[in-house]
Amino acid sequence: MTKSIADLVSENEKLAKDVLAPAADEVDRTRRFPRQNLLEFGRRGLLGLLVPVEFGGAGGTIADMAHVLQTMGSACASTAMVTLMHYCGTAVIAAKASAVLRQDLLPAIARGEHLTTLAFSEAGSGGHFYMPVSEVKRNGQGGRLTARKTFVTSAGEADSYVVSTRKAGPTAPTELDLYLVAKGSKGFEVGKPFEGLGLAANASAPMTLDDVELEEQKQLGVEGSGFQTMMEVVLPHFQVGVAAVSLGIAAAAFQAATSHVTARKYEHAGGASLSTIPRVQFLAAEMALELRSARAYLAETVRRAVAADPEAMLDILGVKAKAAEAALAITSRAMTLGGGAAYGRRGGLERIFRDAQAASVMAPSTDVLKEFLGKACLGVPLF
Repeated sequence: MTKSIADLVSENEKLAKDVLAPAADEVDRTRRFPRQNLLEFGRRGLLGLLVPVEFGGAGGTIADMAHVLQTMGSACASTAMVTLMHYCGTAVIAAKASAVLRQDLLPAIARGEHLTTLAFSEAGSGGHFYMPVSEVKRNGQGGRLTARKTFVTSAGEADSYVVSTRKAGPTAPTELDLYLVAKGSKGFEVGKPFEGLGLAANASAPMTLDDVELEEQKQLGVEGSGFQTMMEVVLPHFQVGVAAVSLGIAAAAFQAATSHVTARKYEHAGGASLSTIPRVQFLAAEMALELRSARAYLAETVRRAVAADPEAMLDILGVKAKAAEAALAITSRAMTLGGGAAYGRRGGLERIFRDAQAASVMAPSTDVLKEFLGKACLGVPLF
């Protein structure tokens, strides 16, 4: 029986508290892919959140995804990021896969038996993940692809990869194709994992496709429509999702810092806690304002996206940048309030601070997004 969204949200909150949070420091320290976490979430139906009801999923919206990812992000950002990329891949499969491929994969995703992800960024295009330099070579029966993908989340761990490439013989840089490539395909190879500052357990690594066969029945959308799918399906889910994870991280920092200054007492000051110091109160207020305003912007972005508001794209472009900056500001202040206790690994603040750094440089970076948003505001073409 398919669980309701309310049931899944409740399950997510319980699992985040009982499973994710207790293991988060060890997962980070060992850089171990959070397979056990994903198995638990899969068994409870959370990996099938965006799968349509007719395929056994919850039929959730981007709003439900944002809610779930904020809670996950507060407990274990690495697990949240892996889940987000899975949701992005699932959204593309649900929207653009053939009827046969949807029937083959979506029920398995709903049951938590199939993990997917995106493989967009390439060594030759850097942070501009929407502009791959690889190109399909047509052979009459689908095609073949040689590409060097980079920063692939869940590389070697996911069961399938939504891969982007230029269509054969493109006449414009936005004429892209998307294909689903299975783990273990001939010519599929995963490189040495990146050892990033934060999100240490999300198995981010380069991936090489060496003359890999692209099956015609695994093309996602019609030829040349990949860029449109990126803008209409991937971008909203990715931008909102990263923002949600960032605000989950920020909320965890706020909670840890305020708990610390309330509990920490000085005997030489008559047992007064740090929370009585005006400067501490000022920093706590700044953190609260940053968090509340960023949450409100995320909620408004989600509302516009669900309502298909014509203005939604402006907010979709801006929300990741806003949340990333809020997370940086909040975690930095949390480190100040935590003092020596925050600098050490005990208590999780140091890990949370490192995890918060990723969103601002993750493609499209904050700087690129502000460029896009500025162009959109001024009526200048984005590309």
